Amino acid sequence: MKRRTLLRGLSAAGAFAVTGCLSDGSGGEPTETDTPEPTSEPTDSAEPADTQHDAPDDTVTEPGDGSDTPSDAPTDTPSGTPASDPSTTPSGVADESLTVLDSGCGSQTDAAEVVFDGDAGTVTVTGTIWGNDACYTAVLSDVRVDGDSLTVVVAAESDAGTDEACAECITEIGYEATITVDDALPGEVTVVHRHGGEDTRVTSTER
Repeated sequence: MKRRTLLRGLSAAGAFAVTGCLSDGSGGEPTETDTPEPTSEPTDSAEPADTQHDAPDDTVTEPGDGSDTPSDAPTDTPSGTPASDPSTTPSGVADESLTVLDSGCGSQTDAAEVVFDGDAGTVTVTGTIWGNDACYTAVLSDVRVDGDSLTVVVAAESDAGTDEACAECITEIGYEATITVDDALPGEVTVVHRHGGEDTRVTSTER
């Protein structure tokens, strides 16, 4: 009788232990209630899509925004470029010009005469230069002021076009060059003739 009672006690204890293990959720797999179900309603962070699209539209349509500034900046920049170009008139000279008086076949002649005009503040050079053919002309190549001295360089250059025929003769070219100075007239004027890059001193005249 005692043996049967002991066996019944052990059976009851074993059943209790099995039931306790099945009811304890910490040692087994998670039940269906442990898995969170996704929420079908959208969160607030995904909604402001329309607000982000509205902001650029308002900025473009408003007058007086900063969108016009970049387009104006490049347009204004080139306007200052011509002011930075150096003047072709040398320092001490207010104006300079040369006029061809006549041209014709002749000989290799280099001659010049200088006239000072204190009232007008000008120096006038009248001369003759020569060219290799009838298409050559006289040009004012350079004007230099060095202290009290003025140098006038007149060059013989061809002005023939690509298909232009030129008379083959040494050509004498008469010219008149006028130089207007800023201040007092120079004390000495030197006239130089240039042929093919070579300079020839024609005259030096003192006032």
